[in-house]
Amino acid sequence: QNETEDAAAALLKRQRETWIDQQRAIHGTINRLNAQTIKPLIQELFQKVNLIRLRGVLCKSTLAAALSSPKYSNVYAALISVVNSKLPEVGELIVARAILSFRRHYQRREKAQSQAVCVFLAHLFHQAVVHELLILQILSLLLDGDPTDDS
Repeated sequence: QNETEDAAAALLKRQRETWIDQQRAIHGTINRLNAQTIKPLIQELFQKVNLIRLRGVLCKSTLAAALSSPKYSNVYAALISVVNSKLPEVGELIVARAILSFRRHYQRREKAQSQAVCVFLAHLFHQAVVHELLILQILSLLLDGDPTDDS
């Protein structure tokens, strides 16, 4: 029985190490992503990482990168568009998370973060990941909301 426990512990350790390695590969890829390096990095991502298993990590990392540097959100949207063409559940997940992020930042009146999410969603619309009705709903929310001095 000790042998099976040791084998199970070793298997768990190996799975955890694999998870961490693939998570680092995703973060590294997203950090190195720009318009010139997008093609080789996407190919590397598909080869190195199990994107079905780590789709949540990919979405979280991409959304965080798009919010922290909105000027590169077009590149992040292109990455998600390519991944979405192969794995549509990734596109659905990132859109759901982006909507929740927009709601959270809008309710807290965090203008810069709300704007960054809107820009990212607009680029996702341009890449045909998001439907136009979502963009229209956000626009109507922004136009119908209470105006403030800085809005």
